[in-house]
Amino acid sequence: MKTKIFSLFLGVITITLTSCETENSSEQSTTSRQNVPVANSVNVSELSPCTYTELIADQRYDAGDIKIYFDPTNVYVEYQASTSWLIRETHLFVGKQSMIPITRNGSPNTALFPVSETFQGGTEAAIYSFPRAGLPKCFTISAYAVVNRMQNGVVVQTESAWAEGVRFNQAGWGMFFDLCQSDCNN
Repeated sequence: MKTKIFSLFLGVITITLTSCETENSSEQSTTSRQNVPVANSVNVSELSPCTYTELIADQRYDAGDIKIYFDPTNVYVEYQASTSWLIRETHLFVGKQSMIPITRNGSPNTALFPVSETFQGGTEAAIYSFPRAGLPKCFTISAYAVVNRMQNGVVVQTESAWAEGVRFNQAGWGMFFDLCQSDCNN
């Protein structure tokens, strides 16, 4: 009898803990994953970057830049690798800061970022497009990547990389930065 009650108690606790965590993550990811066009074929060469920040690998290496461009209808986020680095994965959030998927300890959950892409063999650049009308006047960008450092065509180092900005918390090194549409007029 005691074993049955104990098993029932453990089951209720497990379901309660799981549902609380899942509900928060699912609500955030559903809302933030809506209408996120990906446009790697976009040519931003005629646009000037509104702002940019470094893509920092392993908290110390300059692995590239994250550049933000605006045109009359879209916002473009470009990942650009530095010499000797290639981008293997991108995970990107653009929107209201309160909608960034986070873990219980306040770190960003990049697996739930609305834009995720893997590049077999790596790439030097990736560009993503978002309609300006779908974004608030001021919004947050959190850009994460997995990058490879190359020497003579061989991967010699694989690292996590974040666009430089404000840390989510002191426990991790995930970062974000804020931008207002009025800051950028091309």
